[in-house]
Amino acid sequence: MSAGAQTDLVVIGAGVVAASIAFHCAQAGVQVTMLTPGGSDEATATQTAGAFRTYFPGKVHDSELVARSLAEFRAFGRMVGADLAVTATDMLVVADGEPELAALAAELPDQRAVGVRARLLSAAQAAQRNPWLDPATIAGAVLCPQFIRLRADRVFGGYLDAARRLGARVVTGVGITGIDAATGRVETAAGAVTAGSVVLAAGADSTGLAASAGLELPVWAQFAELFRLGPVGPDAASAPFTFHAAAGLKTMGMSDSFLVGLERLSTESGRRDEWRRSAASQVHRRYPRLAGHQLVSAWTGALDATASTTAVIGRAGGRVLAAAGFTGHELAQAPMAGQLVRDLHLGRHPAVDPAPFAPRDGARHAA
Repeated sequence: MSAGAQTDLVVIGAGVVAASIAFHCAQAGVQVTMLTPGGSDEATATQTAGAFRTYFPGKVHDSELVARSLAEFRAFGRMVGADLAVTATDMLVVADGEPELAALAAELPDQRAVGVRARLLSAAQAAQRNPWLDPATIAGAVLCPQFIRLRADRVFGGYLDAARRLGARVVTGVGITGIDAATGRVETAAGAVTAGSVVLAAGADSTGLAASAGLELPVWAQFAELFRLGPVGPDAASAPFTFHAAAGLKTMGMSDSFLVGLERLSTESGRRDEWRRSAASQVHRRYPRLAGHQLVSAWTGALDATASTTAVIGRAGGRVLAAAGFTGHELAQAPMAGQLVRDLHLGRHPAVDPAPFAPRDGARHAA
């Protein structure tokens, strides 16, 4: 970069959220420079293997972000020239007891208002949809026919190529050495660039970037693991994605087995064995036919997480905006995250309420 380079907006990041921001801002006529410190990387777009949920019980704002993103995914071919082959199937959110089921039922009107399609099921109906469940251990469930599968490998590249065609400049493999939140000046190993807005969309690395600007973000790198059971029979393939919200347990039939995940957050290290035992215990208790089948590791990695599991999208301080902490949902929420950052940069009224995502509690000037 030449000395004294200037642009409207700098996006720092190498994943699908950064690419979405670059595209949506360039589409709106914003002069965009995207800096990817580690080189362009599709890992964040593909770690969920192109499958994600639309319905987030207890978090209507997160449901809305995904529900609104679906329209863009379905129009992706027309917008950026890449067909994502979007399909939808059922998912279940299971309630352990009557109070939990009542809370899910009470929230359904709000969920439906933001685009979630969902209906209540009795315990027997839930077990009919997922025969591996033990109906005696649950009170009922919510069925949502919006568990989405798409070609995740095409999302990152589609956004990035379209952003370039619209004039965005993409600089790969450049180290960021400092950010001035007040002036929007970004120092890199290749020179400096000054922007009206600087967007931190680098996953958990956004926290360190924010610190270089004298800011704090409530985002950290969270160890995560998915498990797989040994072969249990061909009937497993038809088992829908099932979320036991109270326990944080997630299961999904795949071929002749199940994928299993357990939502656990902690800034402490060394809890892998504890969480693995907990996942096994939960599976064997809630799915009696799977008792005796061992869990083996299928994937390990790190997610950029927040304590609320809701992403931080908004102004962190001065000219610095953040879009990080998606806790594994960056692919599903990337379209609306890009639109929200665009609107905040341009001073527009966003299509979604930005308040639930604002980093007001954790983004502050570091002491």
